[in-house]
Amino acid sequence: MNLKLILVSSTLVNKIRIFFTRKGNSLLPFLVILCASTSGYGQMNISGKPGLMYVPSASETKEGNFQFGINYNPINYGFRFNKKNSENIYFINVTIVPRLEVNVNLLRINNEKINGQKGIGDRQIDFKYLILKEKKYQPSLALIISAPFGIDNSLTTNALVATKSFKLSGKLAAEVTAGLGSPYYIQRDDSEKDNYNIFQDLKFRKKKELAYYYLSGPIGGVNFKYANKGGLMVEWDSQHLNIGAYGTLFKRWTIQAGVINFDQITFGTSYALNLKTLPKRLKKANEN
Repeated sequence: MNLKLILVSSTLVNKIRIFFTRKGNSLLPFLVILCASTSGYGQMNISGKPGLMYVPSASETKEGNFQFGINYNPINYGFRFNKKNSENIYFINVTIVPRLEVNVNLLRINNEKINGQKGIGDRQIDFKYLILKEKKYQPSLALIISAPFGIDNSLTTNALVATKSFKLSGKLAAEVTAGLGSPYYIQRDDSEKDNYNIFQDLKFRKKKELAYYYLSGPIGGVNFKYANKGGLMVEWDSQHLNIGAYGTLFKRWTIQAGVINFDQITFGTSYALNLKTLPKRLKKANEN
């Protein structure tokens, strides 16, 4: 069932990408997105972490929380080949123990072939540790680190973020996130043909050396939530001001979209479940 959903989601994203990249089709699909139902899960950022569009948040996730999905990154803001190719980013995010999230993402370039064959894509593993849990007068605080084992990674996070929720009215709330993205990342100065030791030739590099550097400097944003059914987002990703919206269908399926730098559309979809939640039949048997 989950495999079918991944295939359907991937097909949907590609069809939407084709539609919105045609000349004249630049309207953000807010009306579709905000048709939502109650959910205990939130939207995911571009690399598959709880957050806004590009900016991750420090919000706490329950142990066993499992989310997977796909996001589309537009051509002018491509991480791998900036202004040359758009990208699809596939991800899996799981909270394996309290406070610790593991994120695995795969960045695949659209319309790009190398030696006649398209490669697998850039693979990245990220870790998020919740240093402080949110309290009445205390924001949550999280450290996010990208594993420094890649040879040629384009999407590295390395950031410290804080998040605080505020109730605005009966069903309206605001989740404020602020933090700092590291201007540096660690990369292995090695080749794919001589790739035997993941701890060999590790070097600090500046993110500005990349085609399009991600989260380098002050970052932050606000997520305006309505009864956990959907919301509007505004963020500063260290380079651009972005706006977006999201909603949840069937309690677990989230659809989101945004405008990067008031210029191009990004969108994605994700599905959530909890690995510790027993099926109804097993719950009844356990209770008996």
